[in-house]
Amino acid sequence: MAQVVRDSQLDPWIDDYLDYLLRKWTVIPQLAAEWDDWDPDSQFSFVLDWGVPADRLEQVQRWAEQGLLTPAQRSRYDQLLKIVARNRSLLDRMLAD
Repeated sequence: MAQVVRDSQLDPWIDDYLDYLLRKWTVIPQLAAEWDDWDPDSQFSFVLDWGVPADRLEQVQRWAEQGLLTPAQRSRYDQLLKIVARNRSLLDRMLAD
């Protein structure tokens, strides 16, 4: 089995992405509750801007698949995945409007 060589310079990037994603995904229920009160321009802006968190989530998923997360980062990533699973349907509804 191939040994994964970790690049410790990547750790701050992973930590930053995890912090960012946890913030973004945790507030989805609150945003969804307010969604119908938003004006169309604000809704459209949110939909366009969501590309950044979506891209960062894909990147963290790749790092996780490559075995590049520390045990602490893996724990935070697992927590993130639970939040994503819990809030995905709310986000999907917002993005579909």
